[in-house]
Amino acid sequence: MRILRSLLGAVLVLVSTATVALVSADRLAHLAPAPAVRAAQAEPSATGSIPAPAKAAPAPKPAAPGIPNGFDTERLHALMRGDPILPGR
Repeated sequence: MRILRSLLGAVLVLVSTATVALVSADRLAHLAPAPAVRAAQAEPSATGSIPAPAKAAPAPKPAAPGIPNGFDTERLHALMRGDPILPGR
């Protein structure tokens, strides 16, 4: 009986050690790759170069004309607020 307890204890320690070793080996085999490091760019004043000119902003689009079907949102808002109906423009 004594020998069985010793064997069971030894098997338990062996299985635990093997589990830890295999999990550690798997983790080490699947490490994330190191992030790519970009080369630092020198400041233009340090190199004597002139920075590229900034791109011009695109021209603003003209305002869209009023809705051609005659729907008046200002009048609708006034009605929703409870203001008296204003005469047409």
